[in-house]
Amino acid sequence: MSLEAARKTVFITVGSTGFDDLIHITTSVSFLELVSSLGYTRVLVQYGKSHSIFKESAAKEIKIPNGRYLAPLKITVDGYDYKDSLRDDMEKAELIISHAGSGSILESLRLNKKLIVVINDALMNNHQNELAVELSSHRYLLYSSV
Repeated sequence: MSLEAARKTVFITVGSTGFDDLIHITTSVSFLELVSSLGYTRVLVQYGKSHSIFKESAAKEIKIPNGRYLAPLKITVDGYDYKDSLRDDMEKAELIISHAGSGSILESLRLNKKLIVVINDALMNNHQNELAVELSSHRYLLYSSV
């Protein structure tokens, strides 16, 4: 079994925009402690326009050499802004935590992944809440806001 196959991964995505609050929370020591206690060994963050929040939040909590760091919890955290496709990262993840964009939600559901959707209340005319509530009512996902 390869190292990649042995990792239990949480994939976090904010899509094409930024979502500073979600990135701040998911790079905090308390979040990393929680996912580590659940057996996850890697957190991969697609941070979009929230690059500075990703670097700043993580740097306050844990030292980051070259944008990658290991918590004392033996959990690896990596991040990037954008890729042409997130499918490969979604396929490798056991859990996806996503903004409430329809593309990210539908791709996660197509892949039959455990999905937690976080609504970005800062968006104007927020349609994300309606989508998340409806899909949650059918037990396709769990949702929250920050």
